[in-house]
Amino acid sequence: MEVRTHLPQSAEPASPAKALANLKGHTDGIVALAFSPDRCLLASAGRDGTGRIWDVATSKPCQRATFRAPADGFAALAFAPNSRFLAAGSSTGTITLLEVVDKTVQEIRLLRGGRGPMYAVAYSPDGKLVAGAGEDQTLRVWEPGGSTGGEARTLLSGHSRPVRSLAFAPDGQGIATAAHDATVRTWALSRIRSSQRASLAHASEVNTVAYFPDGKSLATAGRDGPIRIWDLTAISPSVRTELAGHPGGTRLVLVTPDATTLVSIGGGNEVLNWDLRGSRPRLKWELPTGSVSSVAVTLDGRYMARGLSDGTVEVYRVAEKRVVSS
Repeated sequence: MEVRTHLPQSAEPASPAKALANLKGHTDGIVALAFSPDRCLLASAGRDGTGRIWDVATSKPCQRATFRAPADGFAALAFAPNSRFLAAGSSTGTITLLEVVDKTVQEIRLLRGGRGPMYAVAYSPDGKLVAGAGEDQTLRVWEPGGSTGGEARTLLSGHSRPVRSLAFAPDGQGIATAAHDATVRTWALSRIRSSQRASLAHASEVNTVAYFPDGKSLATAGRDGPIRIWDLTAISPSVRTELAGHPGGTRLVLVTPDATTLVSIGGGNEVLNWDLRGSRPRLKWELPTGSVSSVAVTLDGRYMARGLSDGTVEVYRVAEKRVVSS
C-alpha cells in the first residue's frame, strides 16, 4: 500500500492560542493532567504530592477541591465517561479511584498489581473497566464493580519497554498500547481469553495513541515526529496516511468525535489541527514558551491544558471560536 505523506507547511500562518486561565496552587512540577468528558473539570497532579480539581466551566476558572497523592506519588490521571470518577495512577503501580463531584474528594477503590510507575490509565467507554500500564511493560485490566478485591482480571504482556499511553477501542472490546520499545500493540479483550491482535512497528519511541470513532483506524505518534494513521481492518494493519507532525516529536494526538479533525501537540510550544477529510493541516496554534511537563486536551479538541515545571497549570483554546460547515 502506498503511504501518503502530508507536510505541515501548507497550514495557515500560526495563530497565538487564546489563554483562558492561569491556575496557581501546586508548588512543584505537574505530573499529569486530565479533562472531564463533559469539559467542566480539569484534574492536575503535582510532584508536590497534591492533586487538584479545577472548575473550568466558569468565566473565572478556580480550584474546586484538593486530594493527597499516595505516599509514592502520582504518575497518571483519567476521568470516567460520566465525569464523576477519576483514576489516579501511582508511582508504584496502584490506581486509586476517586469520586470528585463534591468539594471533598472521596477515595472509593484501590486497584493493585502493577510494579513501578503506572504511566497510562483509562476507563472503558461504558465506565465498567479500568486499564493501566507503565514501567513493568504489562497491560492490566480491572473490573472495579466486580468481586476481584482490587486485583486485575486481565494481564497482557508483550512490550519490552515501558508503556506510555493507552486507549480503549470505541466498542470497549479492544485496547491499544504505545510503548518506548518502538511498537504499538492492539489487544482483544474477552472474559474468557484476551490476546494480542497486532504489533505495529515504529521508528522510535511511541508516546501517544488514539482510536478513530469508528474503531477502524488508529493514530499513533512519538519521538520521531510523524503521525501515522493505521488501517486496522486488514489482517495485518498498515499505515494508510502519514502526517509530518512536529519536528521535536509529538506528545499527544486526539481524533474528534466527528472524525473530521486530528489535534496534535508537539514537544515544543505548538498545536496543529489537521483536516482529516483532506489529510492536510488546517490551523497551527502557538503557545508561549515554557518548560512543559504535561499536557491534556478536551475530547472535542477545542481546549488544551499544559502543566509547567514550576507547578502552574495553563488553559488555552486551540480551535476556531466557531466551527463553520463546509
